[in-house]
Amino acid sequence: MKQRIEWLAILRGMNILLVVMVHVQLVNMLTGENHFFCRALSFPFHPIRMPLFIFISGGLLYLSRIRKEIPTKALYKDKFQRIVIPFVFFVIVYYLIKYAFNQFAKTPIELSWTNFLESFVYYRGHSSQSLWFLAVLMFLMLMYPLFCYLCKNKYRMIAFLLFCCAIFFIDTNLESRWNVFYILEVQHYLVYFFFGIFFFRFELYKYIGNIDILLVLVLLYAACYYFSLGLLTSIVGIFMMCSLCLRIGQYFPNLFSSFREYIFQIYLMSLPFQTFVELILWRKLFYNEQLFFVFFAFNLLSGLYIPVLISKVMERCKIKSIRLCFGLQ
Repeated sequence: MKQRIEWLAILRGMNILLVVMVHVQLVNMLTGENHFFCRALSFPFHPIRMPLFIFISGGLLYLSRIRKEIPTKALYKDKFQRIVIPFVFFVIVYYLIKYAFNQFAKTPIELSWTNFLESFVYYRGHSSQSLWFLAVLMFLMLMYPLFCYLCKNKYRMIAFLLFCCAIFFIDTNLESRWNVFYILEVQHYLVYFFFGIFFFRFELYKYIGNIDILLVLVLLYAACYYFSLGLLTSIVGIFMMCSLCLRIGQYFPNLFSSFREYIFQIYLMSLPFQTFVELILWRKLFYNEQLFFVFFAFNLLSGLYIPVLISKVMERCKIKSIRLCFGLQ
């Protein structure tokens, strides 16, 4: 159990590192494009980044709730506090921040009640765009009774996993006005969420800790990525990352320990600080290509550690309702 938790903690830390890394934007003024180094470093992980985040969420749901047979009512109450409250709070925060820096924004927002209220429901083109994950995650959590039922029989689980794979390929119009709370995106992430449950329910991690398996998975991922195999690329990538972290956990069990316990808070808060580094510090004040790697590191570290610092301060707050706004108990 101890080893499993250690490698899973490393996996969570690595996952949020990939999320923050892909948000590093440092424009080369000569081309007007994000610097090649930023793109080259993050592109190979695009098929993994958010699928892995959803996969881990499903896995943790199984380990901490389904396996322990936590009642549905208790689960819903907990997820309302941990997902819905931070979502509402940060939709407001993001709206105010973006309006305050409208003159620097790539896509300025319109100050109106309509635009503000839409930010809670539609995310593309709104200040709340990066918070879509919370809406999708809450929809998945609402399916908790179904997951509990499925986990009682392996054949049900296999059948449902195949069903999830099938609906993944249904084409939906994400720009549709029916796509409230990003509900049309749920079908694309249900497969990863349920795969996380499936993975830990049947303890598949026991079969991928060997170094030879890791090398095979790396080669398979490279092939899937090269041929753009979509869902298969992401699934193989998830296996690869799990295998890698199982190996790392044997030698460096405390890797990423400085931030891996705050991955939810980093997801919620990292983007504004990274955007400030890009739009204000890099573009307006200190642009210098010779300082690129300094600003790359500063952007990455700001996205990781400023949210951690804020979280540590908020943990000391005695008012529970304030802590809940930041996803803290």
